[in-house]
Amino acid sequence: MQLEWPLVGRSRELERVAQALARDDVSGVVLYGPGGVGKTRLAAECLELGDKAGFATARAVATRASQDITLGALAPLLPDVGDRTFNLLGAAREALAVRAGDRPLLLFVDDGHLLDEVSASLLLQIAADRQVFVLVTVRSGEEVSDAITALWKDGHAERIDVPPLSDAQTDELVHEVLAGAVDPLAAAELTRISSGNPLALRELLLATDEAGVLRRDHGMWRLAGPVLVSARLVDLVEERLGTLSAPEYEVLEYVALGEPLGLGLLEGLAAPSAIESLERRGLIEVREDERRLEVWLGHPLHGEIVRAGLGAVRTRTVLRSLADAVETAGMRRRGDLLRVATWRLESGGRAETDLLVAAARQAFLVLDVDLARRLAGAAWELEPTVAAGHLLGHVLCDLGRFDEAADVLATTTELVADDADRVLVAMSRTENLYRMGRIDEAIAVNLAEEGLVVDDDWRLELACHRATHELLAGRPTEALAIVGPALAGTAVRPLVEGAIAGGTAMTFDGRPETAIALHERAYAAHLEIWEHELFQSEPGIQAIGIIQGLINSGRLGEARALLDLAWQAASESRTLAALGWFALQYGNLTVVTGDMEDALGWYRTAVEHFQASKQVSRQRWAHAGAALAAASLGRPDVADEQLAAIEASGSEPGFLEALVLDARAWALAARGDLAEAHALLDRAADEALDGQRTCASVALHSLARLGRPAAALERILSVAADAEGRLIPARATHVAALAADDGGELLAVATTFEDLGALLYAAEAAADAARALRRADRSRDASAAAQRSRHLASRCPGVSTPALALVETASPLTRREREVALLAAQGMASKAIADKLFLSVRTVDNHLQRAYEKLGVSGREELATIVEQLT
Repeated sequence: MQLEWPLVGRSRELERVAQALARDDVSGVVLYGPGGVGKTRLAAECLELGDKAGFATARAVATRASQDITLGALAPLLPDVGDRTFNLLGAAREALAVRAGDRPLLLFVDDGHLLDEVSASLLLQIAADRQVFVLVTVRSGEEVSDAITALWKDGHAERIDVPPLSDAQTDELVHEVLAGAVDPLAAAELTRISSGNPLALRELLLATDEAGVLRRDHGMWRLAGPVLVSARLVDLVEERLGTLSAPEYEVLEYVALGEPLGLGLLEGLAAPSAIESLERRGLIEVREDERRLEVWLGHPLHGEIVRAGLGAVRTRTVLRSLADAVETAGMRRRGDLLRVATWRLESGGRAETDLLVAAARQAFLVLDVDLARRLAGAAWELEPTVAAGHLLGHVLCDLGRFDEAADVLATTTELVADDADRVLVAMSRTENLYRMGRIDEAIAVNLAEEGLVVDDDWRLELACHRATHELLAGRPTEALAIVGPALAGTAVRPLVEGAIAGGTAMTFDGRPETAIALHERAYAAHLEIWEHELFQSEPGIQAIGIIQGLINSGRLGEARALLDLAWQAASESRTLAALGWFALQYGNLTVVTGDMEDALGWYRTAVEHFQASKQVSRQRWAHAGAALAAASLGRPDVADEQLAAIEASGSEPGFLEALVLDARAWALAARGDLAEAHALLDRAADEALDGQRTCASVALHSLARLGRPAAALERILSVAADAEGRLIPARATHVAALAADDGGELLAVATTFEDLGALLYAAEAAADAARALRRADRSRDASAAAQRSRHLASRCPGVSTPALALVETASPLTRREREVALLAAQGMASKAIADKLFLSVRTVDNHLQRAYEKLGVSGREELATIVEQLT
């Protein structure tokens, strides 16, 4: 039976899709419903609507086979994004833009619940910025990624629930499909068993026809006996699959475990006649993809049934055959290497070590660390080689499995044959030792291995790796001295490694702009050779340096934009250590912007990710940041909990310890112990003046903000004298203005901070100005400054610092003055106000004049701008 399957009962859904395509405020539709209700068929009709509306259209299908491969479902639509791991989404977005050409693009993704995380994130991003109109089908009852759920929850796409058909609609569908009269009893039985599920109905019709139960008798379709299958879709599919011949079922096995498969490849594995039979019966589909014919299952549920019925032995046999076939064909398609290696791994068959290592390298390139571990582990078990051991040890370290990594790397060290091997293995060994808290041992091993390296460039690269450990141990000056030759030289690899420590040291020694330029140069150089050469770190580590530089230079908007991209990339790859680093940077950024509630959340997130990746020393900074944020929110108990966690972690003081002391000081201040807080800040500043002047500026600024500007002045002016960027000089100007009690200069620095986006500092400077101006008997200006401080502070929710606590928190107006001012701000004339309040015009004017004086405004127009603050 050849069934032409019409679309029935979906006019309302089609109308909503057409409306969505014409709207400007959404850029997608999610068709959501149970399996088999016709979402894919409905989406196909929607593609036609899009084509008529002027859209270019493209289609992708997610499968369980593609779910474990980054951008697996979307790979046919994209060129090879190669080495752009840090900005993988950006590369994919560019590819989609090129594909669309001059027309808007309508991208249909079937079975969106099976998308890998990167593909799901890409859909969310392109929908969020209105680049592409996405059409996604999602099966209800399935686990759906947060990115796909966000499509409709965040309002980027309209979710349209696709329910089962009603009995009347199912009856209509039966009649249209069979294209003739249907016995009412047969129609009722088919409707009952299918329960409104078009796929179930389709399978039921096909199965009953093949079994000879559904017959056309004198122009009318009748049931010759009871339906032999249940109403459940799985049962229907199993019943149908049970009628297949052995060659036909073999085809389904290959497609179920390997889809999509090239038609030519499948014809080499199975009988062409069986393939033709399954296509004719609708159990498989042959689709054209850029002049290549690919075979897919007719419905994903077919694959689930077939895979569930396969035993372990048969599964291994099929996977082995698939791997052999793709290998023989030359593995020309993107993703073939990973697929073959994974099939080899899962089939228990013998794979070449080089294949497994190459596949592990590809998995590592796209930051799929777990898959890289499985593949590299299999290669190591098959044949312990330097390549396999180094990669396995590296990813085990990234996964926090330090003891296993140490064992593998110790064995690998005995296998090294040249400088390249020695340096790469030594860097992984010492990184693993550092993460285990054995930093002195890491430095000693690094030094010993340097003595065994002959080539100057390789030895310099290894020395630059040691510089990172020196930096983290709190010796940035020594670190900079070590990397100096690499930063001045022309060799790429030492530059890439040296920039990690060198750029970070520069940022925290008052040279963030120089650091940004260095990190950008190293990032570009790293990308050039990242795909072809092994490194201890991936290019994204330079992004951390760039973000740190932007924050400490005062380029806060740029920092947030880059941080958003970096966070997205780390989320796609689910790399815990990277997520910890970027959450830490979000915390650092939001501390400067003044959103302490947000900062507290980010620091806690950083702690969670660092704990999960067993990076104890990094937790120290995140706990300190959380303590600072909590103290600024007036929560000393929370601050103390975070500081206690530092002690419990067992981490040792090292790099950026001045920031930890700064957090301790703010926790003391939140409890009212200003004397001890001042002593800690003095100590932090003095310790940081040698090599960590950015940190010294933070401590000295805190000292001034907590009431001792004169004690901070000379040191912070020295730091700011040759500091790069705008943030450190702004801190110094604030301290100087506080020391001079100069209200006008404090207002000016408040403006500087506000322009930077450092709203808490701006609010405090305005509050400081209000007090200075009031002491200078400039009450009008003082009131205006206080009003400005309150407005700025309102944009830092929940913050409670000493400077803000001293500014007037209530309206300075009397009840009558406030009443008159509110009416005047609404545009009412004095006479109208007088009539409304039963006052004389002169009295109204007097009240207004006193309100202007107290609020620091000159007339009604300015009064209107602060009316919200009066309510």
